[in-house]
Amino acid sequence: MNWIARIFMGLLGLVFLAALLLGLLCYIVYAAIRWLLTGRKPQVVMVWQQFSNMRKGARWGGQFGSEAGHEAAGQGDIVDVEVREIRPDTPQDKWLK
Repeated sequence: MNWIARIFMGLLGLVFLAALLLGLLCYIVYAAIRWLLTGRKPQVVMVWQQFSNMRKGARWGGQFGSEAGHEAAGQGDIVDVEVREIRPDTPQDKWLK
């Protein structure tokens, strides 16, 4: 490639980058104004908060976005099922006959 084509391609790349940055700036202004008028957070903020909560939950092994992982790790034994005896002379036995 000759030097004129390289300069042209470089300028074209800079124009493309400037257009992307301008579009991002316009979206940020639009989202901020919409946030102020409606009270709803922009979708980007919501996704970022969900991602952050999931990352915190996965790090500690708990539920996503909760502090349950901290409590469950220090409790000791975990009881899965408690056994109860059911006697045959209880009122529940009438329904089996």
